[in-house]
Amino acid sequence: MKNSVVLNLIVLGALLVQFSCRVNSNNSSKEEKPMQIMTKTQLEDEAWQMEELYWEYVQKSDTVNYKTLWHDDFIGYPSFGNGVSDVSKIASWIPDLHKDPNLKFLYILHKKASNAIEDVVMVFYDADEIWTNKQNQVVRKETYKFTHTWKKVDGKWVILGGMAAEKKQEVLNN
Repeated sequence: MKNSVVLNLIVLGALLVQFSCRVNSNNSSKEEKPMQIMTKTQLEDEAWQMEELYWEYVQKSDTVNYKTLWHDDFIGYPSFGNGVSDVSKIASWIPDLHKDPNLKFLYILHKKASNAIEDVVMVFYDADEIWTNKQNQVVRKETYKFTHTWKKVDGKWVILGGMAAEKKQEVLNN
């Protein structure tokens, strides 16, 4: 009887050790990886890459993907209209860029500045909007100044706010 008690204790101990190892190995796979800390420059570079993606969508007239770049609670001062706008109207200007089938829309971005403060990045730039004819001659060009405020939400960069305005040509020539 004494041997069977000792044997039962040994089996029970082995089961406890095995269970403990399984629980620990299961927990270790569920542990969150430490959040990657990004430098100010890395944050600013990522936000600028998002601006480039923004303009790729504009050039392709891809308003579906373009709308994914905006936070649901966005509010901003766009270059179209006379007031502030929410996210519901944010892509309304894009089809007008492509309305003439004889003209091709192009753009050139001129990064002016960016500033990361904690996990928010503000980007400032000018954008030349250019239309060329079938002979690749520039028939129209407008330059706008932009600012967007980006934040990574649930692992995805989105625009929280922004402003755009046409730059006056007489100022550009000075």
